[in-house]
Amino acid sequence: MPIEWKKLTFIPLILAFFFVGAALDNTVVDLVMMLFFAGYALVKPKNALIVLFMYFPIRPFLLEYNTALKGIGDIIVFALLFRILWMYRKDLKKLFHFYWFELAFIGFIIVGAVSALITGVTPTAIIFQIRGFVLFYLVFYIAKRLEITKEDVYKFVATTIFVTVIICIHGLIEKLSLRGWLLPQSWQDMPLSSKNRIRIYGMIGNPNILAYYLSFSFAIILYYRNWFKGKYQWLFYVILALTFGVWALTYSRGTWIAVGVALLAYVLVTKSWKFLKTLALTLAAGIVLIAVPVSYATSFIEDTNFGQEKKSKQSVYDESEGSFRDRIGSTFDKETREQSGQSGRIWIVKQGFEIFLDHPVIGTGFATYGDGATLSYGSPIYDDYGIEREFYSDNQYIQIITGTGAVGVILFAVFLLNMLYEIWKRRKETILAPFLFAVLLAAFAAGMVYNIWEGDSFTIFYFALLGFLLNMRPDHEPDLH
Repeated sequence: MPIEWKKLTFIPLILAFFFVGAALDNTVVDLVMMLFFAGYALVKPKNALIVLFMYFPIRPFLLEYNTALKGIGDIIVFALLFRILWMYRKDLKKLFHFYWFELAFIGFIIVGAVSALITGVTPTAIIFQIRGFVLFYLVFYIAKRLEITKEDVYKFVATTIFVTVIICIHGLIEKLSLRGWLLPQSWQDMPLSSKNRIRIYGMIGNPNILAYYLSFSFAIILYYRNWFKGKYQWLFYVILALTFGVWALTYSRGTWIAVGVALLAYVLVTKSWKFLKTLALTLAAGIVLIAVPVSYATSFIEDTNFGQEKKSKQSVYDESEGSFRDRIGSTFDKETREQSGQSGRIWIVKQGFEIFLDHPVIGTGFATYGDGATLSYGSPIYDDYGIEREFYSDNQYIQIITGTGAVGVILFAVFLLNMLYEIWKRRKETILAPFLFAVLLAAFAAGMVYNIWEGDSFTIFYFALLGFLLNMRPDHEPDLH
């Protein structure tokens, strides 16, 4: 390893701190943790930034045991922001230097907030939604202004590997125990149909988000593959195979498509094919040595008394036997299309355009249609349109079209396209640029089936790496030859 092990000891210690805090669920301990992480961010800002990559992937799991821990990420980010403001208090030019995509993003946030106030959304709900968009932009703002060294990069990669291995092992236990071991009781009792019950949800609590997280993980591990030389080379293949095995068991069709888009874009930009051999071999190993045996073992366990008992509790939600064939085969069948048109993704898009036509300029605002805030606070417009249930739009674009109208759509388009341009300009300077270019194109595609820009497991990686790219020095580039 290119870094001393003792410099990585903070990784397991911080993770242990999280798990102990979740298990104790004690007010005094919670307060101590909040104060500790605020102070840690002020004293060790770069390590604290890395802590975010430990916290957010396991945050849903921790909160099921102790909801008081939900503020840790926010505390770290805002403490880091304060540290940056203090560091550059005598150099305001650096604090207020913005790219066009940043200005467009700020404008988009203003439009969504103002429109929501006009619609009658409560300030609390508006702040909730703004937080979902802005928190990880702040990670970009911070990362771009920190003096990140090669050692910090090594710590980041080591953290990603460490957390990924924990999440993958936990996911396999979840699968083999039929969601019966090492899960919060509320997750064990979660009503899942047979088609979803075969999927690994992980500590992230969502198979699609888990698949996105693992996609970033194996990309980062591949990017820094020359870490694993000599006696450590076998570890590289084991970790990648493990990651791919669990990634396959999420059965996340949207993510698979997005990864395909990213791979195609990366190959076209870089004209590099060599890594595909390693990718294909480890993917095959993950499927053959992890995914398939675990699936067969799970089927065997389902036939035991333990398995039958677990299955009987969930069978009321089943419309068919759960299998890979059912999961993939139902993607475009007639029944799925009809359900989507009546209450699913197609209905959400149609309903969204109906609302947009009534509010075409600046939309109805944040926290009014299919975003995270509507799930928590409801929407003041649902009664007007006969919408009788809370839902997540699972389509970032229709949410933006409905919530911010034509003005917001233009601003968000500038945000996306100018980011793409800034990354493209650096494509010959560092291999990280083509990687992020491919990731952003994949995010464009994923936005049609996920609220991708509200998902912390994607945005924490993307914005941090974007900030790193725009602040990159030659000594950061790994040796990939």
